[in-house]
Amino acid sequence: MNINELKKQLQLKEQQLLADMARGAADTRKSRGAEVQDHTDQVASSEMKESAFQENSYDWNILIEVRDALLRIENGTFGKCAACGQQIDDDRLNAIPWTSYCLNDQSQRDHKWFPKTD
Repeated sequence: MNINELKKQLQLKEQQLLADMARGAADTRKSRGAEVQDHTDQVASSEMKESAFQENSYDWNILIEVRDALLRIENGTFGKCAACGQQIDDDRLNAIPWTSYCLNDQSQRDHKWFPKTD
């Protein structure tokens, strides 16, 4: 695992997320200026705003995880699972460098929050 390369990836991801969020906020501000004429326009406008809000929320959550990963690099705990303390597989870190859980513990968390329905 090349920590310096992963740190660069995380910093780049942080910049990308901040730029995307700023662009989304600017687009939302621009859409407020348009006058809504009828019910169909109101629905479309509302759906666009909801979609933008959801995307911004997702980006914000990833940004928090990216910044947490950068802090883990600084304090020497990067690459260790937050649940079990074991080393996270290098392939997983290369794919998702902001992850804080090994694949097994992430699967358990996912199952807890998103149980399968038959």
